[in-house]
Amino acid sequence: MTLSPVSVHKNIWFTALTAFAILCGGLLIMHHVPPVKRDLIATAFLTDIVVIFPIAYYYLLIRPLKLKKWSIFLVISCCLAVAYFILPAHQRYYIVQLRKLSACIELGILIYCVSKIKKIIASYKQLRVQAPYSPYILRQSMFNVLGNGIGIKLMASELSILRFGLLFWRKQKGIPLSATSYSIHKESGYIAMFCIVLFACFAELMGFHLLIAHYSKTAAFIVSLLTVYGIVIIVGDLVAIIKSPVLVMPDKVVLRTGIRWVAVIDRDNIISVEKVRTGFEPGEDCFQGGILKSSVNICFTFAHPVSIERIYSKTVSAKQIVMTVDKTDELIAQLRRT
Repeated sequence: MTLSPVSVHKNIWFTALTAFAILCGGLLIMHHVPPVKRDLIATAFLTDIVVIFPIAYYYLLIRPLKLKKWSIFLVISCCLAVAYFILPAHQRYYIVQLRKLSACIELGILIYCVSKIKKIIASYKQLRVQAPYSPYILRQSMFNVLGNGIGIKLMASELSILRFGLLFWRKQKGIPLSATSYSIHKESGYIAMFCIVLFACFAELMGFHLLIAHYSKTAAFIVSLLTVYGIVIIVGDLVAIIKSPVLVMPDKVVLRTGIRWVAVIDRDNIISVEKVRTGFEPGEDCFQGGILKSSVNICFTFAHPVSIERIYSKTVSAKQIVMTVDKTDELIAQLRRT
């Protein structure tokens, strides 16, 4: 039985909530029970982390989504690592023993993954030649080698956006010489909004870290690390938007908003291009692709539905796209020329 996209997202959220409940609930209980009972609670906490959560992960994600069953060992390894850092020192002996049992299996998995890196790189180089403008080349190369299961999709999507967040200084690539590029971030005021969000994230990071540190310094470190990871994702989104402009080529048009979505369209398929004015109402088969919902300023209408790839969601099709583009008058004039 295959789950619907809505059910997939629900299962992912349930898994995340289970992990959060086990981690925060266990830490709170451990710090509020009498010392004589703390050892028993720590043992129960260890069981929740390395047994209960992997079982929940298996039934919520691996089994219904038909993921590869060996991925449960990676989950157990992560759980053991978390347990090692947050549980009392006398519990670490049990953790080390459990870790030894899974080491051989994990070594085999690691060897398998490393053996596929060369194939992924080869596929990446081939796709780069065929479509240098696509922001999803890394993801597609991983699909070609490892398959397109939900686990691979999530990992590939994260790696794709992390590439922009961690390597933000790298020079912009993927624009053919025959293409005219149009930026999408200048007129929308997105950079100003981004700076506000980034400042709020740093303020939240400091306050939340101090609050959690009152109960557990290790938990505070983990939460802070996750917040930093989220900031990197936000930075990656902005960098992708700046470095991935709309492209107009002799035979194709590449519409995209950073790495969030991309559509490669034949110019012959474009019926009309018009500016979005006050009172504009998109059709039923319209894809909302603006940086912000309130910032769309151009509408593309097509003779036949076009395929739109999205970073975290499934591919959709639409006969109309509204989005944000700078210098809309120049873009419309260029597309109207034969």
